[in-house]
Amino acid sequence: MKHRLIALDLDGTLLTSRHEITPRTREALQAARERGIVTAVATGRSPLAALQISREIGGGPIICCNGAAVLDEAGNAVITRPIPQAPLLRCLQICSEAGLLLECYTERGIYMDRALAHVRAYLRWVLPGLGWPRGIIALAKIWRRNRVRTVRSLGTWAEAPDHPKVLKVMVVGEPAGLEAAAVRLNREAPGLAVTSSGRENIEVMAAGFNKGYGLQMLGTRLKIPRDAIIAFGDSANDLEMLTYAGTGVAMGNASAAAKAAADRVTGTNNEDGVASVIEEVCLR
Repeated sequence: MKHRLIALDLDGTLLTSRHEITPRTREALQAARERGIVTAVATGRSPLAALQISREIGGGPIICCNGAAVLDEAGNAVITRPIPQAPLLRCLQICSEAGLLLECYTERGIYMDRALAHVRAYLRWVLPGLGWPRGIIALAKIWRRNRVRTVRSLGTWAEAPDHPKVLKVMVVGEPAGLEAAAVRLNREAPGLAVTSSGRENIEVMAAGFNKGYGLQMLGTRLKIPRDAIIAFGDSANDLEMLTYAGTGVAMGNASAAAKAAADRVTGTNNEDGVASVIEEVCLR
């Protein structure tokens, strides 16, 4: 069946290790849209950050917070699935006890405590690809784009009845600590789904919600069958999306699990892997 929807993970997939979109990839996506193909960002990022990247590639609907929210092209929420209050509080308690860094993703922005520790963690993420001073500039842009707000205690903030609904909790730390926290969350906090987009994080949503679910909801809304969907990804949080799409494509730099879930493997995110498949299967 002719492809009618392209779903794109961002980090490690659409974006290079320098957090950029190559000219070849931009051209391929533009050519696809000119043929009537919908391009959709499908990411774990916040609604605000996902919307900005979507606009950079020419627009389209958005799956963000790993499927906990689906937005239209203007950034209006079509579907939101916040984490219920009791599992949210238990998640924050378990991860705080483990000394892990926490970020609560909402439609209004990202809320966090321990701001200095977060600055250090962000710099460890962006500096390898960008170096100084571009890394500092990138950090400032990321925080501004996400409307990052700091609070004294996320646990206390989340107990308030009027806090914004949390779509995802990003948990950052060392792999061993994250693995132990994931085990506890799965055992002690029913109502949560735990995944990851890298060795130094776990990502927590309401149970049952993931990128595959978001893609299914988007396809239903656009009246596009799954056989007409092609999806690109590289990490654990892409597995359900790669499995659901009619054609799942794992990047050359993808995890072994992502490659196993996909129908095919393309070049790495630094080798125009997304563009090469779009040119082959959508533009000929």
